[in-house]
Amino acid sequence: MFKKIAGLFLAAAVMCSSAAITASAAEAEDDAAVAAADQSGEVSAEGSSEVSADASSEVGAGNTINFDVKKSGWNNVKTVYCHVWKADGTGTWPDWQSKKEKCTYNSSTGIATYDLSKTGNTISKSDGRVYCVIFSANTGMQSYNAIMSGNCIGDTLYCTGNQIENPEDSEKKANEAKWEKNSDCGPERKITSTGNVVGSAFPEGETDVTMMATYLIAYYNDPAKTDLTQNLLNTLKVSPTQVMGAVTDKLNATNNADKDKIAPAVEKILSGCTDPTTGKKVDKTQLDNAKKSGNKGSSSSGSSNSGSSSSNGGSSSSGSGSSSTGAVKSGVETTIVFVMAGLMVSAAGVMFLARKKREE
Repeated sequence: MFKKIAGLFLAAAVMCSSAAITASAAEAEDDAAVAAADQSGEVSAEGSSEVSADASSEVGAGNTINFDVKKSGWNNVKTVYCHVWKADGTGTWPDWQSKKEKCTYNSSTGIATYDLSKTGNTISKSDGRVYCVIFSANTGMQSYNAIMSGNCIGDTLYCTGNQIENPEDSEKKANEAKWEKNSDCGPERKITSTGNVVGSAFPEGETDVTMMATYLIAYYNDPAKTDLTQNLLNTLKVSPTQVMGAVTDKLNATNNADKDKIAPAVEKILSGCTDPTTGKKVDKTQLDNAKKSGNKGSSSSGSSNSGSSSSNGGSSSSGSGSSSTGAVKSGVETTIVFVMAGLMVSAAGVMFLARKKREE
């Protein structure tokens, strides 16, 4: 009789243990499913809100820029055109004064409006200073290159009345143009063919250093232009070594076929210059190192670290998800350990009672 009771006791313990394991596993699966659902919900909610917000703000009416013909002092205007292109020269854009560049012009208000979707490219509010724009008219008038960002959507460009030296042809003048609301955009900053600096706004990623590098790459074999190098360095207050590094970076980035000819020529030009940031003659060893390695190795380390930080942030988020899963697994394993311990205690109890029964 005792053996039957002990057997039933042991069987009941096993069944309870099995039920506990099953329930624990089910609970773990439910927790994992809930965690996954929560994570999915967060991503979906964030993603959908961002996409819908961007889409609603950039689709349809409102994706336009304007030009104030009257404020610019242009007369006898019947037709206005808008020429937009990517500052780095990439992409396909409408031809100069083609049908796709024609603006809607209200002669009574003097405002010409251009629908950016006519360019065939997506220009978003979130875009940085990566575009250039010129407005022109049937009279031959045109504005000087203006830097444009996505923030300029809805803004109005106008000519200030100031005429500046045309960077490409010093014998011509250009009509300086500014945006009414976006002062960080506006007339493109460039070095003219006579070595003067005009404009104020850079495209994204460009600086006085890179502008100087572009000048030397373009005129490295033109003594009349390169003789102006020291004056330009002084005006811009930039280091010859940094300029050399930027030259190397640009030549590598564009895979310039003449880079093995241009880089040594530019190094020779800069080697005779004084660094306006230190007041001393350029260090030729540092200059040579910049020619070999460029500026990206040092200047981009910050952004590279930033990128790593961002990546780590992603990993941290992923790790957070892994921690949740790990916690669930840990709970299952803990439950199993306790159940097995219970079984062992139950078995030991049965054996103890059986032995005591035999002794009696």
